[in-house]
Amino acid sequence: MALIAKIDPPLDVDADGVAQIHARPYGAADAMTGEEIFVWTSERSGGHGLAARGTVLEARIDSFANTAGDGTHKELVLAVRITHGAPLRPLDLDQVAPPADGDAARPIYAHALNKITSLEPDVAGFVRSHFEEE
Repeated sequence: MALIAKIDPPLDVDADGVAQIHARPYGAADAMTGEEIFVWTSERSGGHGLAARGTVLEARIDSFANTAGDGTHKELVLAVRITHGAPLRPLDLDQVAPPADGDAARPIYAHALNKITSLEPDVAGFVRSHFEEE
């Protein structure tokens, strides 16, 4: 199953084409090595919506200090090989909100920022199509 990570920009990719992404897992997000992942950067924070496609190289759960208040929270930390940078056709919130009945983009709009979640095969196909020639 494919994943999507909705994060604050920027998406930092090192010289080897690897990005470190961390966010709270949402729902049944259980990343495995080799799994396809899409990265979405928040437009409201200066991002561009759909930003990259990649493959999970490593996944682990780490604890991070809460930014407001005491305690910690757990986040899914991924090393991702970026296989495709910017999509061939952009996809942003203007295109997925408000979603129309039956629109494959609806699950993308519904997921919160700074979360990593799994995508159903039809939604993953819709997102993947933005990286492919028409």
